[in-house]
Amino acid sequence: MKLLLNIALVIHIATGFLALVTGFISMLNTKGGKRHRLTGKLFFIGITGVFVSATIIAVAKGLAFLLMVGFFSYYLACSGYRSLYLKKLHLKQKPALLDWLISLVGVVAGAALVWFSMYWFRDRGAWGLVPLLFGLFCGISGIGDLKRFFVPPTNKLHWITTHGGRMGGSFAATLTAFIVVNVQIGALSWILWILPGLLVGVWITRLLRRYKVKAVVPESA
Repeated sequence: MKLLLNIALVIHIATGFLALVTGFISMLNTKGGKRHRLTGKLFFIGITGVFVSATIIAVAKGLAFLLMVGFFSYYLACSGYRSLYLKKLHLKQKPALLDWLISLVGVVAGAALVWFSMYWFRDRGAWGLVPLLFGLFCGISGIGDLKRFFVPPTNKLHWITTHGGRMGGSFAATLTAFIVVNVQIGALSWILWILPGLLVGVWITRLLRRYKVKAVVPESA
């Protein structure tokens, strides 16, 4: 077991570094270009490694919060990646079974984090905000996915905002993990779990603003 945990830790660090670097580059380079697609694929590979290794570590050590955060960040990456294959939802494209499963995982992971936050509010005070905010974001995103599957979006560029928002959210989770491991500010360390996501969220919102104001797609589009 010790050997397995050591291997998982090495993989976790290596793939986390890969995801952190390629995620940052992806947010900087031209969207849709060859470099963006390459760094995006490498980012997803890195996040997959982080998820698998984090799951092994969390299960072996009984770390429920790490397990739920792993599912949270990987759900965001998977839903963001799959949005590239759902470009015609506005034309009543049918999502695959995989898309339904990913969205349901998002809803379940979000609900689990919200439920877990009650225990942290009771035992750790303000720390409860961390799983609560993560859970709300995760659950609302999952519900939003399911809604789009039942009610087609009206903006033909819906997939761009979904892709950018979810992949950016997964990058924010990676950045947050890096910061909380390497920076400590005592009793206020819980802020480090929230601030990176808020800052990255503002950045992503500014990048995607142009796509959110596109006209509604006519029925014949």
